[in-house]
Amino acid sequence: MLAVCLCICASVAVAVDQNGRWAILVAGASGDPDLQKLYLQELKDLRATLQGPLQIAFDHVYVLFDDPSKDPALVQYKSTRENLEKVCHEVATRAGKEDLVFLFLEGHGSYDQSSYKLNLVGPDPNAEELAAILYSIPAQHFVVVNATSGSGASLRSLSRKGTIVISATKSGSERNQTHFGQFFAEALKNNNADSDKSGRVSVLEAFSYAAQKVEEHYTKGGELQTEHPVLDDNGDGQGQAKPAPENGEGSLARTTYLDAGSPLLAKGKMTPQEQELAKEAQSLEQQVETLKYAKTRMSETKYEKKLKTLLLRLAQVNAKLRKKVAPQ
Repeated sequence: MLAVCLCICASVAVAVDQNGRWAILVAGASGDPDLQKLYLQELKDLRATLQGPLQIAFDHVYVLFDDPSKDPALVQYKSTRENLEKVCHEVATRAGKEDLVFLFLEGHGSYDQSSYKLNLVGPDPNAEELAAILYSIPAQHFVVVNATSGSGASLRSLSRKGTIVISATKSGSERNQTHFGQFFAEALKNNNADSDKSGRVSVLEAFSYAAQKVEEHYTKGGELQTEHPVLDDNGDGQGQAKPAPENGEGSLARTTYLDAGSPLLAKGKMTPQEQELAKEAQSLEQQVETLKYAKTRMSETKYEKKLKTLLLRLAQVNAKLRKKVAPQ
């Protein structure tokens, strides 16, 4: 019975309001012509996905690159600290409290055994400064993907409650070129990482897909794996390679999406009643995930009872939503 409910309830999860999503894509100083081409293509693909299938508004996506002349139609700013501050300030004046901000960092990071720095054109912000710049935006929801080398050393500073932080490496000591960023972008394209076949890709699904692709890349090449991606979404500053209830990571990432909402709901404008149902569905789904992570702290009987109650209510809400948005 519970398995059936789980299947039914996965169909109508919702994201942050369609107009309340922002993306800041940054590739720092590349230092190499081939890497520069790689990073530029990566940002181009990622922006196309964000503005296309994921339906983030054109003027809600900012791209910073070390040489904007390489693609003026794609890149608005040179990737300097000053411009990153400028973009975050602009988003801060436009974003609402309930909005979601997606920050994607690609390129090089440095680590001197005590501090991480993001290598931009000109002065490099350290992890604490980077966090201060980003979190000057008064939004409650952040998804931060740091795909730079040594990015694991930035995780503790970027971590906070209600924020999903992903790093391409588990520590600052993993300083070689990373591949996680390109696989994360690939995960979002064409729903490649949609493992539960819901028609959407959660942040956790994208992370898991990219992490697996990273492992396959090194295995196929017969190389020693020099990057180990980790995720932190409970604010403890401790990233996990395999987020699960056992280690307390993954609950928020499992129910967070970068898209405009369920494909079922995105087909048309929702009425106020449908919006309320959608919000209730989202709340119930998050309660289910929270309950799963609290399972070890309660009896099996109590857990099953609470889970059944939530899943049945969620199934009822989803049924009402499907009926209301179904073609007449």
